[in-house]
Amino acid sequence: MAWEDVKDILRPQNVHMGKITVDEEKCQGCGLCVLNCVTRAWEMDDNDIPRLREGYACLSCYNCIVACPEGAMSPVDPYHVDDGFWKTIPHTPPAKLPLEPKDEEGNPAEYTAIERAILERRSVRNFKDKPVPDSLIRRVLEAGRFAPSSGNCQPWKFIVIKDKGMIDEMDEAISGMIGGIHNMYMNDETVKGMEVMVADNPTPMADPRMIIGGFRPIATKEVLPSLGATAVIMIAGDMRSIAGPFIQIGICGQNMCLAANSLGIRSTWVGFYAVLEQFPDIKKRLGLEPPWTIISSIVLGYPKFKQDGMVPREYRPVTWFRTGWDTTEIET
Repeated sequence: MAWEDVKDILRPQNVHMGKITVDEEKCQGCGLCVLNCVTRAWEMDDNDIPRLREGYACLSCYNCIVACPEGAMSPVDPYHVDDGFWKTIPHTPPAKLPLEPKDEEGNPAEYTAIERAILERRSVRNFKDKPVPDSLIRRVLEAGRFAPSSGNCQPWKFIVIKDKGMIDEMDEAISGMIGGIHNMYMNDETVKGMEVMVADNPTPMADPRMIIGGFRPIATKEVLPSLGATAVIMIAGDMRSIAGPFIQIGICGQNMCLAANSLGIRSTWVGFYAVLEQFPDIKKRLGLEPPWTIISSIVLGYPKFKQDGMVPREYRPVTWFRTGWDTTEIET
């Protein structure tokens, strides 16, 4: 495959990172927004006011907003791409907070406890240096074990790692691999060597949000794959499973993340651990062999500060068919 065939994938044009404004009168200079940014897009200026770094990558996750105790941060424009392979569809979908709940008669209502747990859950990436007890980890695992799966095939296997030496070794291996890919992408000459890597499956390897935003802090070791958590749960999938293991492990993992929150601990998905598939020695020591493949991981810990709360999310209109094929209604 020629470079011209994949140039639009690996060198997209008109990519607009998210924009967020800071109310300097409200800001107290605590720096929690800087700490809570997954891509390290923020830095503190000379007056201890956060500003977006030169060449920043903002994914419009709004985790900086939930961390701010003063409510000083507001979204201005979400991440979007104007055209080409990565064009956001529809262009710049509006971001909205959760719609107000209503009861079965359409009257104002209150969120249920489960709804609130879902809507307020955020990915937590700043943890205390405090071990999570095995008893709580077991409860998180049980929430995953009882997730639904196609044909009840239960295509998951959990590996819990609490040993800091093991976590450090895996962090080093992952950072090295991700760093190599990131450096290849950022160089205008070596990026052409990625043609084969993206020809059949360009995502997520070349999505600008991942390669520019997610890979960079891992490559530079500003952020560790383990995020400093005291427990890592690696989730392996049985590749023979009905309908494949990916969506089922997603359901399983969501159960686990919600259970963790209910127990006073916090969590986040870390997909970078799938990179360890490229390290046969590590995979062997983990006790994994075909048909088991590392799909993803969840890290657990006690949060350093408040990192959860409701944030806006892209709102795409829902198409309704209430009384047949000829009665299409699309929300506006």
